[in-house]
Amino acid sequence: MGIPICGACHRPVEERVVTALGKNWHVEHFVCYVCEKPFLGHRHYERKGLAYCEQHYHKLYGNVCYKCGEACGGEVFQALQKSWCIKCFACSLCDKKMDHRTKFYEFDMKPTCKRCYDRFPTELKKRISDSLKDRDLENQRRRSQSPSTLRQT
Repeated sequence: MGIPICGACHRPVEERVVTALGKNWHVEHFVCYVCEKPFLGHRHYERKGLAYCEQHYHKLYGNVCYKCGEACGGEVFQALQKSWCIKCFACSLCDKKMDHRTKFYEFDMKPTCKRCYDRFPTELKKRISDSLKDRDLENQRRRSQSPSTLRQT
């Protein structure tokens, strides 16, 4: 069997060996593909033959919290085409924590609680409502024109 050879430096691994990605590595040479920090026993994620730390894997392939910028571990709240950690999902104006049961509005592509929204001037609420209606109509128009909905004769 012999002494394993490191997948990074191609030298013999005579002490602790890490086996991952179908290769052997010196502990200090088994690193995140993006930041090149060694895992040193910490969890790594594999994708397309490369190893990533949790932060970079989620940044590239998973959910990263829109507010704190960290990888969302565990439960994730998704709204407005963004992801938030459960602890970070809050009104963008008053920072009141919200959850999936909380009614909120979109303002400037961010969540706004009902209490803050209700304080907006009437004209602003009308413009927000009109822009949402326009966006919904545009989305419906796009869906109706998509090739998957056209009939072949």
